[in-house]
Amino acid sequence: MAFFSGFVKSGLSFLGKDSSAFPYTLGDKVEWFKDRSIWSLHHGTKKEDGSQVSIFVFDCTKHRDKVQLASNGFKRMRTMRHPDLLRYLDGIENDQAIMFVTDPIEPLSNQLGQDPDSNLVLWGLYKVANAIKFINHDCDMVHGNIRVSSIFTNKAGEWKLGGFELLCSMKDESPISLTFGGLVPEAQKYATPEIKKSGWTIMKDLPVSATDSYHLGCLIYEAYNLRFDTIEQLSRPGNIPANMVEAYKALLRQVMSRADAATYLEVGLRPKSFFDHDFVKVNLFLENISIKEQSEKEGFFRKLDTLIDTFPGDFSKYKILPELVKAFEFGSGGAKALNAIIKIGHHLQDKEYEEIIVGPITRMFASPDRAIRVSLLENMPKFIDHIPAKAVATQIFPNVATGFTDTVPLIREHTIKSVLLLVPKLSDKIINYELLKYLAKLQMDDEPGIRTNTTICLGKIARHLEEGTRKKVLVPAFTRSLRDGFHHARIAALMALAATSEYYDAQDCSTRIVPCVSLVLIDKEKPVRVQAFKTMTCFINRLQDFADHMPDTAIVPQQQSAASPAGSGTSN
Repeated sequence: MAFFSGFVKSGLSFLGKDSSAFPYTLGDKVEWFKDRSIWSLHHGTKKEDGSQVSIFVFDCTKHRDKVQLASNGFKRMRTMRHPDLLRYLDGIENDQAIMFVTDPIEPLSNQLGQDPDSNLVLWGLYKVANAIKFINHDCDMVHGNIRVSSIFTNKAGEWKLGGFELLCSMKDESPISLTFGGLVPEAQKYATPEIKKSGWTIMKDLPVSATDSYHLGCLIYEAYNLRFDTIEQLSRPGNIPANMVEAYKALLRQVMSRADAATYLEVGLRPKSFFDHDFVKVNLFLENISIKEQSEKEGFFRKLDTLIDTFPGDFSKYKILPELVKAFEFGSGGAKALNAIIKIGHHLQDKEYEEIIVGPITRMFASPDRAIRVSLLENMPKFIDHIPAKAVATQIFPNVATGFTDTVPLIREHTIKSVLLLVPKLSDKIINYELLKYLAKLQMDDEPGIRTNTTICLGKIARHLEEGTRKKVLVPAFTRSLRDGFHHARIAALMALAATSEYYDAQDCSTRIVPCVSLVLIDKEKPVRVQAFKTMTCFINRLQDFADHMPDTAIVPQQQSAASPAGSGTSN
């Protein structure tokens, strides 16, 4: 740490007089990584927001013989971009030290040493092989340093390839791997048979994929058997899956017949081969969902719903969920993605839910796609508790409200049902003015089911209404529905009156409600009559209670005396 303090003071001078301008803070060192790389690995944080990062540090003053390796690794980190490579965020280089910042990661060895989920290992090998294919074929370069200590895992447990100290093109004037290949830690252990025989300069005459393919084979062995110490061990596959053994052996063949990473991928993706696996196929589909046909997407989401619980929890949260959210929000996933999003969301902490899911869901209520709007309304009970009241009132409700007047009955129907979930998070102004205006119109909707549900809704939200609003709105609304031609609407009105009976005074009960209820005591439909008698009993009992607490008379004593009949006194 003393070294780094000095480094910060001198090494950041090019940023200005104030070295604090560098936007990251160095944290604890990852002890396992010591001596397995030319870098020391540290946890770190971004000063601006406290977000987590990882920081790689190289001390130029202590390891001058490896400065060119570190400098090359730093240069390649800044210029190489691929989803399967470690992502560079920032960095600095001077005569004393070199440092670069990446997304927060852990050494792969941590995962492999904890009995990892086989899904993570299989997908990890796919991702590393894909990264090698990119380097060898697309970039025509050699990595030269592929091993467990050059691979890292993110929060999802997904593998990312780093360790670019030897990354170069054999077309360079002086390819660094030819001169410095033997200076990386454990160089002899991972040296290919041809390098052991002829030295590092032989790489210039080999196929560009030869060294990295051999290293991929070593990685496969270590992924399933933890480690090897001698080249003879590589000939015994051990725990490598049986359907991968032949492809593994092909990576370790004599150099001119050695398979490359592209071949390993192609063989693995064949039917019934090692990458023909649900976990791999789900991830590949998600990464390419934007180019899939709608029928393919629908089948995928149906299958995903049955598989998601079998996947590693952190992977689902930090890899699959962000992909689903992106697919949902930007149109490639559509409404079908929402079910899987919500299912994974149940495993999130409140803060994670807010960071990952709340924003996209809130924004998607503005979508013109009716299928998405219906899906949001149907699934609202599963996520509404996580949405802040302010977002409900200012962003969700205004968009939901358009559904009250939608020309499609299904939208209007689901919109009414959503009111019960939204009301606890709405302001009194929205409830007593905006919402009631919509409900008043829906009580006269052409669809009888919608009229019925509007009445039910109004009865259930009555407790959220202001006292004056209840007195003004409820009785007219419910008694109007007693005259509805749809008998379920009349039943709903009777039940709503009974459920809200506590809000009516004696005058309302006797003069406005009981007379109207009496009219349906002889309704043509028996279910209406049955409910009418129950509701009438409710109000008769309420009126009886009112009457029991009334004075015996309202006549004052003087009036009573004056009203006594003449001659009623005692005669002598």
